[in-house]
Amino acid sequence: MNNSIIEYIKKTELDKQIPDLSTIDCNVNNNDWVKKIFESIDDNKNEDVYKSYYNFTIPKLGENGSCSMKTEFEQFDLTTVFGERSSNSDLLLWRLYKIIEELQKITNVDWLGIYKKTTYNNSNNEKEDCLLKLAYYGEFSRPIFPLTDYFQTISNNSWVGLNGKSKVIQSLETYEGIYYNCSDKVKSEICIPIFDNNQNVIGIIDAESWKDNHFNSKILLEVIKVAISLSNNL
Repeated sequence: MNNSIIEYIKKTELDKQIPDLSTIDCNVNNNDWVKKIFESIDDNKNEDVYKSYYNFTIPKLGENGSCSMKTEFEQFDLTTVFGERSSNSDLLLWRLYKIIEELQKITNVDWLGIYKKTTYNNSNNEKEDCLLKLAYYGEFSRPIFPLTDYFQTISNNSWVGLNGKSKVIQSLETYEGIYYNCSDKVKSEICIPIFDNNQNVIGIIDAESWKDNHFNSKILLEVIKVAISLSNNL
């Protein structure tokens, strides 16, 4: 696993953020909590909590799919894209939310989400690849990011999902690249891919902070370890 962490960093071009790989802590034992979550089940199932996994509030979308910056919201039904609710989907979402909860505590980010690559019917009722938000912490946010040539020009999430490289923004104030804005509070962000065993992108992890320069090497490494752990579990 130590080698896979180094390989992941190089493959996703995070070595630009962590230039001296010999100094990082690649001890995978520090990430046993992810494995334990995927071996656990919910013995005290709360139906209201599970309903919230499938039906949640999102911002209304503006022109060309942009996020509404006003207090305009609507409900999103995850089953319309993810498929009908089942015991297996219940368990997966419960585990992903547990991972989100723990990773947020470790990294102290203000927004955190796990997305899965899937397909959906776009506005023209055509099948299209997308990133679907399965679990998150923080403010209301867009649930679907299309994986299209156009959307990768306005969204880092879509760009990462299509290219399999990471994006790190340490200060939006000085950043000159693409950025999909759903909150004026965001100061820094990372978006990294999740690969399957054949190195195909199957999802992403997106994290945001209300502070500049939040994502140091230690925090990046914690998120990387989770991304690698999700390779066989998403």
